[in-house]
Amino acid sequence: MLSANYIDPGRIEARSDATRPNPAPGEVLVAVEACGICGSDLHMYRNNSYRHSLVRKTPEGYDVPGHEFAGRIAELGEGVEGWSVGEAVVGVTGYGGGMAQFVTVPVNPFQLVRIPEGVSFAEAATTEPMADGLQMVRKAEIKQGENVMVFGVGIIGLGVIQAIRAKCPDVGRVIAVDVQDVRLEAAKGVGASDTINPRNADIFEAAVALCGAEDDYRGKSAKIDVVIDCAGYIPHIPGPPPLEIALRCLVNRGGRIVCFGAYEEPMTIDFSYVIKKEPVIIGSNGYAAEELVEALDMMRTGKVDRVGLISHTYALDEISAAFEKQGQPEAVKVMLEIPQDAAA
Repeated sequence: MLSANYIDPGRIEARSDATRPNPAPGEVLVAVEACGICGSDLHMYRNNSYRHSLVRKTPEGYDVPGHEFAGRIAELGEGVEGWSVGEAVVGVTGYGGGMAQFVTVPVNPFQLVRIPEGVSFAEAATTEPMADGLQMVRKAEIKQGENVMVFGVGIIGLGVIQAIRAKCPDVGRVIAVDVQDVRLEAAKGVGASDTINPRNADIFEAAVALCGAEDDYRGKSAKIDVVIDCAGYIPHIPGPPPLEIALRCLVNRGGRIVCFGAYEEPMTIDFSYVIKKEPVIIGSNGYAAEELVEALDMMRTGKVDRVGLISHTYALDEISAAFEKQGQPEAVKVMLEIPQDAAA
């Protein structure tokens, strides 16, 4: 079968001689139609971050990334009941394999879910990051009138803003922060009330201009009630890490920070704000199983537009160009298309 093979940072290729996998008991084989390049895949492509958990090895020794994909069931493993060959499904694997014509997926509600009628394969391949956004918003417990800041508005952060608008209609300001203007424009398109590019403005002062300031014995804040950090820490981006900026912007009482973005390296931050402001800092890694279903239903009903976030589409044999594009400023979500009639 055709598959991707991640070699080293900056090096990925397409192979036509990979062995087609066989589903183990309790698994299905999925003929992949579309697979997205995730932010974590891009971290790996830059410096090998998280490689051990992002690729699946073929018998030939090829390292195949891809953990958010959609396609049709091609084969049932032993003991699988309630599923049929030909069904359209979303698959999620935390250990790669989706950037190939075929991939095996365990049958459980966290990793396999049916695609409702009217949702395309490309759209459905964004289900996992949308479900991640739904979990972050659930954990944030956003209240009426609260101001929310979202760091990093790639596909994950944009999904967070979509989830906020769908589930928290009485929210205050929703402020998107990113170093790429293309993504900030996309954030406005999905519901951000305001945007800040730290290349052009100080984040704290810009937030104060939007939301006001408070200053008491705990220190000064920009009246941001909730920060959802989808950026993590990327060393080559100048300035303090987003978590430090978030702590500074956060309200002096009752603030929450949800951390999701990946950390490419250890970092040093001023942690004194945690003592002064007593915020709740919550980690978020994944989603609840029902949030996969909810994400797909939001696509089906038109509550969210995921197709509009797919900025570029490539064939699987263009995998190197696809990864290069995902790392460029104009890219939001790069999607790999693998037509089923090409599978053999």
